[in-house]
Amino acid sequence: RAGDYAGAARFLDLSGLDKGADGSALARELKEVLNQRLWVDADKISAESHGSSGDSEPPDTEQLGTIRAASGKLEPVVLVRKNYRTGARWVFSASTVAQVQGWYDHLESLWISQHVPKPLLHMGPKLLRWWQWIALGPLLMVAWLVAHVMTRALRWLAKRTLPEKQAEAAHQLRGPVSLAIATGISYGALPWLGLYQPADQFLSRWCSALLMVAAFWGLWRAVELSRLSVSTSRWAKESMSAHSLLSLGARLAKFAVAAAALMLILSQLGYPATTILTGLGIGGVALALAAQKTVENLFGTFSLAIDQPFREGDAIKVDGIEGVVEAIGLRSTRIRGPERSVFCIPNGKLADMRVETISRQDRLRFACQLGLDHAAAAQLDALIAQLRASLLTEPLVAQDSAAVRLVAVNDAALIIELTALVNTTDGGKFLDTKQQLLLSALRVIHAAGATLAHPQRTIELVGASKPSESAAPDASKPERSSAPRLSGVG
Repeated sequence: RAGDYAGAARFLDLSGLDKGADGSALARELKEVLNQRLWVDADKISAESHGSSGDSEPPDTEQLGTIRAASGKLEPVVLVRKNYRTGARWVFSASTVAQVQGWYDHLESLWISQHVPKPLLHMGPKLLRWWQWIALGPLLMVAWLVAHVMTRALRWLAKRTLPEKQAEAAHQLRGPVSLAIATGISYGALPWLGLYQPADQFLSRWCSALLMVAAFWGLWRAVELSRLSVSTSRWAKESMSAHSLLSLGARLAKFAVAAAALMLILSQLGYPATTILTGLGIGGVALALAAQKTVENLFGTFSLAIDQPFREGDAIKVDGIEGVVEAIGLRSTRIRGPERSVFCIPNGKLADMRVETISRQDRLRFACQLGLDHAAAAQLDALIAQLRASLLTEPLVAQDSAAVRLVAVNDAALIIELTALVNTTDGGKFLDTKQQLLLSALRVIHAAGATLAHPQRTIELVGASKPSESAAPDASKPERSSAPRLSGVG
């Protein structure tokens, strides 16, 4: 591998070849064969002087492995210990050297190595030659184009053979399918690059990781498609808790998919899974201690999902905040207020709060108090009957809920309360109806000759001097200061 082929030829048993055999050329060819067909880790070869004593090979013989010949037969690669004038040394056996030329002639990338410029034959990162690194770019582009064409063909076929919903689901999976096809094509083309075993293992791991990415990507999309499919079912339409439960379940399923994908992909790329799990276990304890509030909010989310006090899109009132629920997350709930500002309330707190769900009102309540002048006491019975009749004339008012009652008498007015339930949950319609009811009440009061009570205040000045006495003060008498006295009557 250092490129000293003349020195390497000393470790070839050339006794079975013609005297004119080029040992340097055979050493170079054998190096290529071993790199591509049987990667030899020198550190794993026995260090015993007469060979490993724990295998079935005779002494002074060591088999490194086997190579599949063009005929499909497995042929051994053998080292033997031979005595020379300079001493004993291990060499490749004569039978192994005799097979080198045949093995070399059937290497897949032989023609590329013979035509590629020599600078590109030099070794790059990860034991890939520079020409192999360069060839990966066009290979990936061609694989992606082929995958794109195949995906479009599959989509065309699905639209003509599957129902509309299933065809749309297949369309949503086009990304993962394209990635899987492109990765499969790239993996199938790797042998044409003539990769060394470590390089082949490196690229094979990445291909496997990309296939896992495609699989988990498809699973991620399948979770969303399942949520959409279930949300259109009869159960989801009839159940008030279905929307929030499906949303929460989809988020938890996606989290599980992402966590499993991360673990398996890192493990496939060579990172030890046990170390990752151990680290996550230790980190999990620390996280549990440091994130108690987060865990509390997560359980609050479960509580809200099960109890269903409100759903996304509902108008609610909580802790002095009134608005529309925009999103129920795993940690907090976002509420859009009437001023278009957003309030975020942690789910742990929200689960313990008193929540008023305005959107779930089946009807809206109209209530109003009118203060009549005391002069209307004589006609109060008739006035109450007329006011109640005015309520009943409004078409949206529930007939059995209309009521007009005298609820209080004080020194300022006679207090009459009008109440009714309006058969609508639309805020605009309710305000229009409320306006009509108030106008009708005012017309009834005016037609009856009654008036609404107006608070009055009388100011009386106590101790004020008369105009004739205010010209010249008497010096013999002490001055008396006068101050106004305020008294109010209704």
